[in-house]
Amino acid sequence: MRQYFIKALCVALVIAPAATAAPAAPQPRPLFSEDFESGTIDKNVWTQDVTGDAILTVQSDKVAHGKYALLARCPAPAQRTHAWLHAANLPEALQHHHFGRAYVYITPVTPDRHTVFITAGTAGSPKAKFFEVATSHGNFQTTFTNDVDGGEDWHPGPAVPLGRWFLLEWEFNDQPDRETIWVDGEQIMDTPFTFKSTTQSTGLVGAFTDVAFGFFLRGAAPDPFDIYYDDIALDTRRIGPVR
Repeated sequence: MRQYFIKALCVALVIAPAATAAPAAPQPRPLFSEDFESGTIDKNVWTQDVTGDAILTVQSDKVAHGKYALLARCPAPAQRTHAWLHAANLPEALQHHHFGRAYVYITPVTPDRHTVFITAGTAGSPKAKFFEVATSHGNFQTTFTNDVDGGEDWHPGPAVPLGRWFLLEWEFNDQPDRETIWVDGEQIMDTPFTFKSTTQSTGLVGAFTDVAFGFFLRGAAPDPFDIYYDDIALDTRRIGPVR
């Protein structure tokens, strides 16, 4: 009888339906986001700042997700030119500490100079204070730039992925001043900033009210290059990949 009971219990356990896990709660929408799926640049959010022959446009030939992504193009050899997609008046919750996310594709040829990809800082560019995600000699560079009083604090990092889409995440903190970067989920840089003339290390920017995506050439670009951006987002928490 006991053997029959144990056998019956085992059969019941095998055929009993497994408990279903509760569905995961959807993540809240980031406080600031842009996926370019409208197919155009939203003039209510963005301002374009383009010099020389540089090009800034929404296109559908190369995308990370969906149908559209932003293209910032330097179509010919150039020096000290830029193509910025600029947004002002960020939500107050993002102005002293925020996380960012963008999918980025950079063509295999990039300038062997200091080239800025992303900035967050005060209004009044180019006379502004800001953090930047940049490259120098093919490697990442994190930088605090003070174009109001003059001066900067910069830090070199590992090689920038080229010729493929990658997930770029960053954390900008102005209290105290620090920048962290992740590539495809792996942390590659974590650098504090100090304004060297005063040894100040907090409140260097004052407020991240404005952001920009595209490129700014600090030096020369001997060859044409393209940078694509998709699924841009900013929030008070680390956002992670598109789900």
